[in-house]
Amino acid sequence: MRTSGMGIVLMMAGCILAAGCAGYLSEKTNNPIHTPQSGSSILSSGNDSSSLVGPWYVKVLIIGGSPKAPVPLTGIQLTFYNNGSFSGFDSCNPYTGRWQADEKNITIHDIENLMTWCNEPPGVMEQESEYFAVLNNASLYMMNGEDMALSDATGKNGLIFKQVFF
Repeated sequence: MRTSGMGIVLMMAGCILAAGCAGYLSEKTNNPIHTPQSGSSILSSGNDSSSLVGPWYVKVLIIGGSPKAPVPLTGIQLTFYNNGSFSGFDSCNPYTGRWQADEKNITIHDIENLMTWCNEPPGVMEQESEYFAVLNNASLYMMNGEDMALSDATGKNGLIFKQVFF
């Protein structure tokens, strides 16, 4: 199954390129969490799990192999911390949990959220459900400059995040 899992990571990287998201590599930043380097390859051969630390927002959800943009007027945010915890906001509810990662594998566990119902915008609760299903089953990740792709082992579900700089 590792081959199909890497297939989704490669597909997500292709989505990033197709969406025109590779132009940021020439930007400069003073953020100590992650500094893009000139000449960085689009697909790195290995990841440094410390580069996950910091805030991210979801650009694309991939459900059943089909990419889709987040519901308009919503924002799904996730912040990884050095101590192995994370927190975020899923467009409707805050959440927390724990994470571990090596060069390509990630484990997300102990997710807790308020599960309050939100009526607006339409589709936000379905998006929340899909997001947590993918997050709970994430097993692979790949970094691409300021983008990160998470996928499950089936290679059919994933998330593409953009790093946030304050």
